[in-house]
Amino acid sequence: LELAIDLPRNVGRSSIEPSDPDKKKLSLPPTKIINSPRNDGRSNEESNQLKETLSPRLIKSAKTNNAKLPPPKQFKSYPGFTTETSVVCGNHKAISCDRCPQGNGASWCNGECEWRDNACVRSSKLDHIHPDYFRITERYAFQQVMNQNHEYVNVIMVRSPYRDKGDEDLYNFYKDDIVFLGISSFESFPLKSPNPYSSKYDSEYYLNMFTGFLHNMKEPDSYFPADVKTILMSQSDFNLNEATAFGQKHAHDEKIYDFVYSGGDQEVEQDCVGWASYNKNFSFVRQALEVMCSPEFNVTGVLVANKNKAGTKACTIPAACEGKMVQTTFLDQGKFFGYLAKARWAFLPQICDASPRVSSQALSMNIPLLMNQNIMGGWKYMVEGETGEFFHDMSDFKESLRKILDNTRGGNSPYKPLELAKSKYGNVNSGPRLFEFVKKNWGDRVQFPDGTASLIPTGA
Repeated sequence: LELAIDLPRNVGRSSIEPSDPDKKKLSLPPTKIINSPRNDGRSNEESNQLKETLSPRLIKSAKTNNAKLPPPKQFKSYPGFTTETSVVCGNHKAISCDRCPQGNGASWCNGECEWRDNACVRSSKLDHIHPDYFRITERYAFQQVMNQNHEYVNVIMVRSPYRDKGDEDLYNFYKDDIVFLGISSFESFPLKSPNPYSSKYDSEYYLNMFTGFLHNMKEPDSYFPADVKTILMSQSDFNLNEATAFGQKHAHDEKIYDFVYSGGDQEVEQDCVGWASYNKNFSFVRQALEVMCSPEFNVTGVLVANKNKAGTKACTIPAACEGKMVQTTFLDQGKFFGYLAKARWAFLPQICDASPRVSSQALSMNIPLLMNQNIMGGWKYMVEGETGEFFHDMSDFKESLRKILDNTRGGNSPYKPLELAKSKYGNVNSGPRLFEFVKKNWGDRVQFPDGTASLIPTGA
């Protein structure tokens, strides 16, 4: 089961009104799961982790350390589900655990089920999470949470605006039985998006919805109500081991480009005008290229996802950049890292980005950043002079460009981005912080598997 899911160009809610309890029987459309590699850092490490743990969901021992909590109650399932319930039996699925064996006995009773008293029943290792946990998290907005041993906890992250009214109804139905927390991962969520190609919603609705939020704001108290628990943390703080390992392996690769820019999955057929291109601020990139490709700077670079998937058409760039810029198709994670390892710095001109995975991955590969100071999230990764340089707009772009070029084209770069990444981010740092945050505020509602010391949001 691959959980990399393509978002439609218009992602949002159909209504900002709270759901009517009388409408909870709304039928949900089946969620479409699409294999979608990402070149912006949201792919391989998490996908591989999920393949090991979700498919076939080989659940490890999960004794709870919350002995004082009452025994699990009987849960009700949302009546609007249109698809039959299913469980992973190991290497196959069935509508329920008792259907897993198919006459083959205990050897066909694995995954979410176990053989007990000569019958295949739901695994006791999952007693601490809601029986519908996996059904809920098949939908894009909802994200699973594991501990450091790949054991699930009864917490679900909400990482984007709801795609439809069904998502909202699911949240309202299960919010008393599962802890739902918001997380900065998509555009400017929970704030309304300035992207003209995105659906609109009121910021106040999501700011008030959850009891806790993992955010990337400089002044969260100016936005969230006083009773919402917050922590400066985002999706891009986690799952950096793959980038770190790649960076170490290729630490001595020859630097043949000045920079790499990751454009997401841009609208090449529309000359890079659309939802993804707006998010990655490609209109600014074109202005910046006029400066970078000039004889004064003579910059070389890689524009990722700047060609269509067939490789037959590319987004237009200034004529002065001919021979200086490499324009690529949409890349898988390994190929993207390959280009990044051969670059002196990563270029992040975007503004509408709540969780820029490329920035934390670049730091983990010891690559400094040239970053837009107005970026929604990711500003926390910048310590000027240590992890790279900020620019505000075109008025000071030349100054920042000259500084990072002078510092990286020589043999003794003053930047030490890997030090920041290793000391503050990645699962080893962010996981324990998230665990303490959840335990402190919702420890009376969540049963943690025995030995839990770290919590990690999964998925792309």
